[in-house]
Amino acid sequence: MNLDPNGARVFHALVVSFAVVFSMYVAAEVLKPLALAILLSFILAPLVQWLVRRGLPRSSSVALVLILVFTVLGGVTYVVGDQFASLADQLPTYQANIQKKLVALRPQNDSALDKARQAVSSIERSLRPAEADYATPVRVVSENATVAQLRSVLGPFHLTLAFGGVVLLLLVFVLIESNDISDRIVQMVGWGKIGVTTKTMTQIGHVLSRYLATLALFNLAFGAVIGLGLWALGLPFPALWGLLAAVLRFVPYLGTIVSFSLPEIISIAYFPGWTQPILVIALFGGAELIANSIEPLVYGKSTGISPIGLLVAALFWTWLWGGLGLLLANALTVCLAVVGQSIPGLGFLGTLLRHEVEVADDLRWYQRVLHRDQDGAIALLDQALKTRPLESVCDEIIIPTLARAEQDRDDGFLEKRDVVFIWRVVRDWLDDLVDRDDVALTAPSPAPAEHMEPIRVRPAPEIAQQELVGIATNGGGDTLILHMLNLLLKPSGVRLTVLSASGSPLSVSDKVEQLGCGLIMMSHLPPLGLTPTRYLIKRLRARHPDIPMVVGFWDVKADPVQVAEQLRSSSAYHVALSVAAARTMILERTVPKIPALASAS
Repeated sequence: MNLDPNGARVFHALVVSFAVVFSMYVAAEVLKPLALAILLSFILAPLVQWLVRRGLPRSSSVALVLILVFTVLGGVTYVVGDQFASLADQLPTYQANIQKKLVALRPQNDSALDKARQAVSSIERSLRPAEADYATPVRVVSENATVAQLRSVLGPFHLTLAFGGVVLLLLVFVLIESNDISDRIVQMVGWGKIGVTTKTMTQIGHVLSRYLATLALFNLAFGAVIGLGLWALGLPFPALWGLLAAVLRFVPYLGTIVSFSLPEIISIAYFPGWTQPILVIALFGGAELIANSIEPLVYGKSTGISPIGLLVAALFWTWLWGGLGLLLANALTVCLAVVGQSIPGLGFLGTLLRHEVEVADDLRWYQRVLHRDQDGAIALLDQALKTRPLESVCDEIIIPTLARAEQDRDDGFLEKRDVVFIWRVVRDWLDDLVDRDDVALTAPSPAPAEHMEPIRVRPAPEIAQQELVGIATNGGGDTLILHMLNLLLKPSGVRLTVLSASGSPLSVSDKVEQLGCGLIMMSHLPPLGLTPTRYLIKRLRARHPDIPMVVGFWDVKADPVQVAEQLRSSSAYHVALSVAAARTMILERTVPKIPALASAS
């Protein structure tokens, strides 16, 4: 199978991506505790560094920070457990209210459906044979069965403890040996990539710290709103529910559902009516709706990741690593986005995940016209005119798009009708600009100094009676560009007579001679070859050696010296790479600037 370079790169990237994802799936039991330990190390590393700068040994600093963390976690666990114990003591008092609501929800016995169900049950009992009296079997539970049942109950707890122990061990190692780990990474990358590696690691630390701080503050605010709202409704233990809402929101998407379910169940059991439970639903729904509106913007700015990127990443990491993947999804996605921005080979990650992606105006406009969105394409051009002059819009948006369309047509990606549609959009837009007064046809220039005389522009007498000819060497695209030039030349009173070079060079030369022109403006739109243009210039120069000639090679990224070298055999030394430069060259050769007399106004 033969692939072009771009296809080979895409295929190679897909193979590598599949291999990486497959490896992460197979090695999940090893990578999950390691990823969690590294994430926790980013949270605790600033505290450890602060203690180290105060003179404490690193191992003592790590021990002190871990003792502090476990003390806080133990205190929170004790408070939450005490609140749940008090809640459990009060649950029997809610039994009568729960039974009353269940009775109210139970369907009436006199309903047609209930009567039909009773009739069917009666028929079944009458057809069922009488059951013989059998001795009640006695279940003998052996000691081994009891132990097995105990193990089945405590097994998940033991696995959780083992996982937590591995995470704690890795966390201590990462915090104590962070400098050694950094040195080993530097040794592996060497001098060639030490700058990129160091910058990437530093940026990951900063972005993660900012994200986690923002997440903590946002969740605390959410928990405070929930706690105050439940307190206002009169629900028991509002502080407990607010704390759970804040803590469980660290688990994306699912945490809020769990934090809502518990107070909703308690509200149904506690309140005699249904008004307060409905208000609890409204409280959580309203808070979550507001949070979902603000959260993507806040996290997007702190992490640089788009909201859709966060959602897709959450789905991916949950599929890959389960619940822990969901917990780590945002942090892992932040790391991938930073790596994509810092390492050129992984730039596609930054493009897919970044919150703000800068799309070039010409690329965005090309996408509009390819979708046949004429209104959107014209609106984009009008928006661009509000911030830049017309010549910049032509040089930076329209002409690159025309060139790209010609290239895609040559490569077989576009049909003739697609290119014709683009020409029609440009022509309609240019025709609309002719009668508009809100378009700047010239670039803004600084105001003249007070002691300088004003400048008046007027056609030179020897040129005024001669035609200025514009020749489109390659058809529709060049014709449009010459119309752009006419629009830019309009304030100066200069106009090009546009000719097409679709016929033979001899017929074009005859037409130029009939017009008696004073200047020839050639338009060549890449990527079409220069050979026809060069031959036409040679014929015109042979018959009209004294006529000034400007060749527009519409590629602002091209080297003007190289283009001039390609045209040197035709004696065409005036090369313009943009319509702004072409306008300047035409005015320099046809419209001299004459200082106005003091009496003129």
